[in-house]
Amino acid sequence: MSKSAFRRFIAETVAPVATASILVGTTASVFGHGSLSSPPSRIYLGWQGDIQNPAEPAIAAAIEVGGTQPFYDWNEVVNFHPGDATYQSTIDYTQRIPDGRIASAGNDKYAGLDLVRDDWPAAPIASGPFTLEWFASTPHNPNVFRVWITTPDWNPNQPLRWGQLEELATGAPTLIEDTYEIPTTIPSRTGRHAIVVIWQRLDPAGEGFYAVSDVDFGSCDERCDCPGDLTLDGQVNGADLGLLLGSWGNAGGDVDADGDTDGADLGLMLGSWGACGPDCDGDGIPDVEEIAAGAADCDHDGIPDECSDLPDCDGDGIPDPCAIAQGLVEDCDTNLIPDVCEMEVGDADGDGRLDVCELDGFLHRWRVVDQWSGGFIAELDIVNDSGQCLKGWEVLFSPADFEVTGSWNGRLAPSDPGQVRLVNETWNADLCSGKTLTIGLQCEGEPSEPPSFILNGSATSPAP
Repeated sequence: MSKSAFRRFIAETVAPVATASILVGTTASVFGHGSLSSPPSRIYLGWQGDIQNPAEPAIAAAIEVGGTQPFYDWNEVVNFHPGDATYQSTIDYTQRIPDGRIASAGNDKYAGLDLVRDDWPAAPIASGPFTLEWFASTPHNPNVFRVWITTPDWNPNQPLRWGQLEELATGAPTLIEDTYEIPTTIPSRTGRHAIVVIWQRLDPAGEGFYAVSDVDFGSCDERCDCPGDLTLDGQVNGADLGLLLGSWGNAGGDVDADGDTDGADLGLMLGSWGACGPDCDGDGIPDVEEIAAGAADCDHDGIPDECSDLPDCDGDGIPDPCAIAQGLVEDCDTNLIPDVCEMEVGDADGDGRLDVCELDGFLHRWRVVDQWSGGFIAELDIVNDSGQCLKGWEVLFSPADFEVTGSWNGRLAPSDPGQVRLVNETWNADLCSGKTLTIGLQCEGEPSEPPSFILNGSATSPAP
């Protein structure tokens, strides 16, 4: 299904919102928090609509359960899975999130998203190569996306259960402005189904962000793309002809969906005789069948890699998109080019990290504005003197003699022991050149300035 179809679906389902600001001049921030925007998730649709007066009955019912606040906090459907990166990349979520609580991430605040209803707004979709889109609002790095779709026997009047979710393979994601694009291949389905995406942060805190999107395949299955393939084996052959002739006069061999098996169906079948769909290597086996049987398609474009001219910049015999998707090489700027192939011209300071993935020209200023016995108020300025416009920010620092107990203009988020982590609010994610962000901090302990501050993975410099 095309992006334009999804845009029409969203436009017809909810009121439009203002376009997000564009990331300009740097890809150093890697976004986290957020939700699936294509196909749009339940929480995303509610947030984009009129939260106080929702037009969709399912969203109204969810608000009756949990109030409106969950939809204002649309980008925080989260649960935590502490551990190392290996564990977090392969979490067995069936042991962490109960059946029937998947849409809410097992979080009572978002329980309305778990309502079993057949009227959740469902986006049109078709099987085959598809690019999921995740609209992001706060930086996290590193992370991993995992994707599931409900099995053919699921129906929307049943709770979401892990036993009825099929995990899908995904290609390497790319970051376009403030949206991640995740290539995958959607299997054949009919009617309404649900897609589940979890964006897992790989760090000791282990935040995982959940999204459930309802989709509608309509009444088509493989036969829509391959008229006459009644046996659904990727071939129109004698087996299909036998089924058609044996069903003459009833609906059993109906190819043209008119409710009867007759000469028109026979004509369609004979006209599509042979292999169904593209066959890039001409071996008589459709590409879709070869991929289903195990042929590599690491970029999920529906064409076996052996027929694709995929780049291999480092000459290791593994196409770049495959190496990135498998985690064999780094791609910090998510441009599908391994960092090692860009170092010669992209690492001017020779620190082993692409310059485009580092921030330069950001300054900090720390001051204590009030103090009392056992506590104080501090302000942290982040000054953008970079010539860049930053979309989404995260600040890390390690206090020596105090503890941060509250904040404003920035949210305290889970972090490593001994570290303070502040992330942007939705309304102040943009930090453009010439602007200063001031974060207020309420602290317990003795005032002292932290030795350093890390903004989106790069150290800031003291302001004059």
